[in-house]
Amino acid sequence: MPDNTPAFPPVHVYALAHRCSTCGAEPGVPCDAPRKEADFDSLASIRARPGRPQTEWHPSQLIHARRQDVGARHRNRDVASAPPPEDREPGRRYDTLGDLRQAGPESS
Repeated sequence: MPDNTPAFPPVHVYALAHRCSTCGAEPGVPCDAPRKEADFDSLASIRARPGRPQTEWHPSQLIHARRQDVGARHRNRDVASAPPPEDREPGRRYDTLGDLRQAGPESS
C-alpha cells in the first residue's frame, strides 16, 4: 500500500509553529482572536436559523494574518528548497519544522 504522507504539512501547521506577533501567542497555541471567534459564532447562529448543519472550526480561522503570512513564507521556502515532485521519495518529509510540526493538526 503506498504511503500517502504529504511531503509538507498544511499552511496552518506552519503558522502555528511560529509565535504570533499580533497577540503574542506562543508556538503551538492558537491566536487570541475574540473578533474572529465572534464572527464565527455569528455565522453559526445565522446558519442555524434555517436548520443548516453546524460548520466546524478550521484551525486557520483563529490565526492572525501576520502569523499566517510568516507560516506561508516558511512553507514556500521549504517547497522551493525541496526536490521537484517527481524526484521526491514517498513518505519522506521535506519540511523544516522538526518537532514544531506537532504544533497543530495535520488535517486538511
